[in-house]
Amino acid sequence: MPTCLHCDATIPDGTVYCSNCGAAQPQATSHGSPTSPNESNSGDMSTRLEKAMRRAELLGYAVAGLGVAILAVIIGIAFL
Repeated sequence: MPTCLHCDATIPDGTVYCSNCGAAQPQATSHGSPTSPNESNSGDMSTRLEKAMRRAELLGYAVAGLGVAILAVIIGIAFL
């Protein structure tokens, strides 16, 4: 069985997306070569997806921090 190019999880033959990390998998022909003529685009898309996920994670932290700051201000005003 093949492994995911992104997370090295074992995936079934013919799988389009990894069930572990969700990364797109290149489809192989009977000769073992990818059917997609834009094989490098798969790597580019994976990199872009990783960057987007990282930005979303950082945005989540920023929103949580803003929420804590607002809560602190409200509590501070309540004690005045």
